[in-house]
Amino acid sequence: MLTLLPTTAPLAAAQLEAADAQTLIAQLAKPAPATIDFSEIRFSPLLKQPLIVSGTLGYQGPTALDRQVTRPYRETTEIRGDSVRVRREGEPERSFGLKRAPELQGLLSAFTSLLAGDHAAVERDFAIDAAGGGAAWRILLAPRDARLSRRVKLIRIEGRNDAPRCFSIIGDNDGASVMLLGAATHAELPQPVTREWLDRFCSQQHE
Repeated sequence: MLTLLPTTAPLAAAQLEAADAQTLIAQLAKPAPATIDFSEIRFSPLLKQPLIVSGTLGYQGPTALDRQVTRPYRETTEIRGDSVRVRREGEPERSFGLKRAPELQGLLSAFTSLLAGDHAAVERDFAIDAAGGGAAWRILLAPRDARLSRRVKLIRIEGRNDAPRCFSIIGDNDGASVMLLGAATHAELPQPVTREWLDRFCSQQHE
């Protein structure tokens, strides 16, 4: 997958070996529609503590994704092609173009292409590096688009077998969003949760 940021993904236990990215991505394919629980921990220099929200992601097809937050507030984000619609309880509905939200653009492009098992689509938008397989694997994606790469430095996906465990978006200015997916959402988070703890948790080879 290219030359990558040096310390974004420390690996637990044995070092993962280089893997066939096409094989790893193919095993992630899920028929649409599909949903998965998530807990997102967002870090920003502007926040004293990370922001934590949880809910479900709904994969509706190659260019369609729903993000429904159920805690600590209720909000639905619908991405359809290049259009985004956001509805939050007690606030007016908002609509805007996907290009105004690089993090959502990166999430849509990477997440839907991976769940489609479409290696060609992933490789079109990202430089890929893959390691491991079976009990533990990791995929690193660096955006090819210059505008997107100014806001999204790296996307990191870690998991086991055909189940993604963590989906991390590493942004600029030391910002990051780490989504725990599926069974990983049941993990008990330390207080306060740190990026170092999440790096260790996401790279674990065993529960």
